[in-house]
Amino acid sequence: MAGLVILGVAVAYGMDAAGEWDVRPEIALPALLCGLCVAAMTSTLSYLLRRRSRRATPED
Repeated sequence: MAGLVILGVAVAYGMDAAGEWDVRPEIALPALLCGLCVAAMTSTLSYLLRRRSRRATPED
């Protein structure tokens, strides 16, 4: 998830450098931060769900 966000911002800045698109930092940087926060929440939720399912499985 985080890799996709960083790749998207890199593509946007690459297009800006090539003159194809005008990217304002007021848009790209908050998008990067929000994407990283979503990635952190996704990994935390995944960890908690796996931990819960491990507890629910009976031990052999």
